[in-house]
Amino acid sequence: MAVGTEQVVPEIRGWLRENVTGGRDVPEDEPIIENGVLTSLQTVELVMFLEDRFGIMVEDEELDEENFGSVNAIAGLVAGKTA
Repeated sequence: MAVGTEQVVPEIRGWLRENVTGGRDVPEDEPIIENGVLTSLQTVELVMFLEDRFGIMVEDEELDEENFGSVNAIAGLVAGKTA
C-alpha cells in the first residue's frame, strides 16, 4: 500500500509529540538529530513504530542523518518504501 508524505508527516509528528517532546510540536524541517531532539534510542523506537504502522523494513544502513534528520526526511523514506 503506497502512502504519500502528506499521510506520513502527521503520524511522525504525533509520535514525536507523544514519545519525545512532551507535547511540543516539531516543525517538518527542524533538524531533529542535529538539535538533539531525537536520541539514538528514540530513533530505534521510532523505526519500530514506522515498521509496524506502515509495514516497512528500515535497514541498518538507512539509519543516518540523511534519512532521519527531519520529519520531512523520515516521511520521504517511508513514502519511498511503500511505493
